[in-house]
Amino acid sequence: MESLPGLSDGRALAVEDSNESHTLTIPKGSEWKVERPSEARLTIRIKSGIAEIFGTELANDIEYEFRNFNFSILAVEDVTLEWKCHEMSSQSLQVVPNSTSNLVYNLHFALEKMRCSSFEGPRVIVIGSSGSGKTALCRTLCSYAIKFKPFQPMFINVNPQEGIFSPPGCVTAVPISDILDVQCSTWGQSMTSGATPLHSKQPFVKNFGLERISDNRVLFTKMVNELALVVDDRLANDALVRRSGCIIDTPPLSHLDDDGQELENMIRQFKVNVIIAIGDDADEIFEKYSARFMPYVGPNFIRVPKLSGCISTDDVYKRLLQRSAIREYFYGTYKTVLSPYAIGADIGDVNVWKPKNIMELPESEVGVATETEMLPVEVTAGNLQHSLVAITYADRKSSPVDVEHAPILGFALITEVNEKRNKLRILLPVPGRLPNKAVTLTSYRYLE
Repeated sequence: MESLPGLSDGRALAVEDSNESHTLTIPKGSEWKVERPSEARLTIRIKSGIAEIFGTELANDIEYEFRNFNFSILAVEDVTLEWKCHEMSSQSLQVVPNSTSNLVYNLHFALEKMRCSSFEGPRVIVIGSSGSGKTALCRTLCSYAIKFKPFQPMFINVNPQEGIFSPPGCVTAVPISDILDVQCSTWGQSMTSGATPLHSKQPFVKNFGLERISDNRVLFTKMVNELALVVDDRLANDALVRRSGCIIDTPPLSHLDDDGQELENMIRQFKVNVIIAIGDDADEIFEKYSARFMPYVGPNFIRVPKLSGCISTDDVYKRLLQRSAIREYFYGTYKTVLSPYAIGADIGDVNVWKPKNIMELPESEVGVATETEMLPVEVTAGNLQHSLVAITYADRKSSPVDVEHAPILGFALITEVNEKRNKLRILLPVPGRLPNKAVTLTSYRYLE
């Protein structure tokens, strides 16, 4: 059967455009800033030269695929590559000189010297404003640390809005023992991802559960302190990780308290001995905090300008990354597809708690010290439909204090709440029954 006139021609043109390869040359010391519409599929193949993304080198003649991810490709040598993306135009490409790569190299070698001269590696905290390149710098330093020597730096993320090796809403710590996945905004697969081409990481996770630190600063401080105890225990029992040190990514300074107490608590709890202030306002940050933090780090208060490869982000893009992190936890990536397990449960079999949100409390209760930061949650469709929940190690009948301090067993997604039938439908990352454990509600939702 023949199609309508002109229809087949349009289809053929779309297929031809999507499969068309474009060649791009990046001079040594320059970078390609890659920004594209969400869900667009971009494939890149390096034909010659040395290129890296966040410090991880790209192999030649291997096709890399990127979705929902903005990044920069740095040319260490003159690079020639081929790319395909029917939603990008070759006229809109941004290839610009990189002015900060030498500073990052020097910073890496300074940290390397500290690792080689002592059995206690550098404990680095990166601070700065939103969009200054904190996470990009941390990822690059982690990649460089494992590139030529068998170090395993402990990467610590205390920004709950970022989902790195976990869904968003958590603070995490993970030893970086192998190459990071350049195609993945969440840095790669964790132990929940099953068999992967790269070595999967096993993070320590503490669930904060709220979107903003200001929603409950007391609980945030508790989660940071408990994560620090886990990190100290790992460093005490692993000489290689201890010598490799820690690299700590922090929330934007605007998300922390104005007097610097939360930042000082992080520096004290993680025993920081190097502070890196990054961004166009690094000098102002240094002037504001130098006198206060010099007793902890001495002269190791370093200022770095905003990374030239940093791409500005907005709330829409941040939400996209959070959604991608949740989807990856349950469904994997396009290369490593996971099959989550849907189960049914009675409403009466689930005990749900949630962190206190200061913004939702009556004024009379704000600022009142309590034994726990957890509140009971009524199981209704309005409260739980499409919500991400954390399954704790605490028994279902445990007290809220035990639930608050319990480690996280994993995460689940409540896809349906049927109040008439008194049933829940829950998505788990692995087959089996719902554990007889207490559940903590997070502020994040995911609608398939």
